[in-house]
Amino acid sequence: MAERLSEGVVVLVIGMAIVFGILILLWAILLGFEQVFYKIPQKRKAKEAAKPQVVTEAVEAAPQVEEDESEIVAVITAAICAMTNQSATNFKIKSIKRISNWNK
Repeated sequence: MAERLSEGVVVLVIGMAIVFGILILLWAILLGFEQVFYKIPQKRKAKEAAKPQVVTEAVEAAPQVEEDESEIVAVITAAICAMTNQSATNFKIKSIKRISNWNK
């Protein structure tokens, strides 16, 4: 009986040693991944930030051209015609209001 109990304890100790050994190995692998994928790219970014930046001249923004409302009306009319399968002579757009779609 004592012999079986001692064999059980030995198996228990060996099993726990294997489990903890594998856990330590996984921990070491994760530390290696941290070094490779986290800290090395940060060092590269720091080196790139330390390099002098090339100054480019500011480009003037192109003046905005106001759209003709008739073009917008034509596009909306064409979209309604395509959706309803009707010709543009069956209806008339009287006004166009822009609405906010954020509060749905």
